[in-house]
Amino acid sequence: MFVFGTADDVFTMAVRIEENGEAFYRGAAAITKAPEVKMLFESLADMEAGHIVAFKSLRSRLPGSFPADAVWDPEGLAEGYLQATADTHIFTRESAENRLKKVTNPLDVFDMALQFEKDSVTFFLGMKEILPDPNGKSEIDKLIQAEMEHVKMLSSALSRFRETGEATIS
Repeated sequence: MFVFGTADDVFTMAVRIEENGEAFYRGAAAITKAPEVKMLFESLADMEAGHIVAFKSLRSRLPGSFPADAVWDPEGLAEGYLQATADTHIFTRESAENRLKKVTNPLDVFDMALQFEKDSVTFFLGMKEILPDPNGKSEIDKLIQAEMEHVKMLSSALSRFRETGEATIS
């Protein structure tokens, strides 16, 4: 379990999520035979790497802790929600690697990727709620939009795969 206490903790978790996503996509690209799908996964891995840089930059510009009065949340619901989301996020590096080893159906890779991206959006929405800095919130909005774009890219590729059946896993 990951316990949040400071802004730095939240950003550490966000970076970890992106690192796990990058590792997953690199692994998915390695086992994919179809050039178009391989390129998609490699591109998504590169995008996740860019998000790591963005989160690290944002973390370095914001204070290491949240002011007690920054967000009106007397019951700590936002932080509790964020904690629950992080605890149930399906991708740890180990679980992603283990799940990829067992994949025989390309649809499973798409399903895992889509779930990862949706979970990431949920986590980052919760993260945005507890950030006191408006500039930080706008930066998180950009990353949320990028994750939502990943969902669209994956959904589109999945539709093409279903139509053509051209995505194969080694």
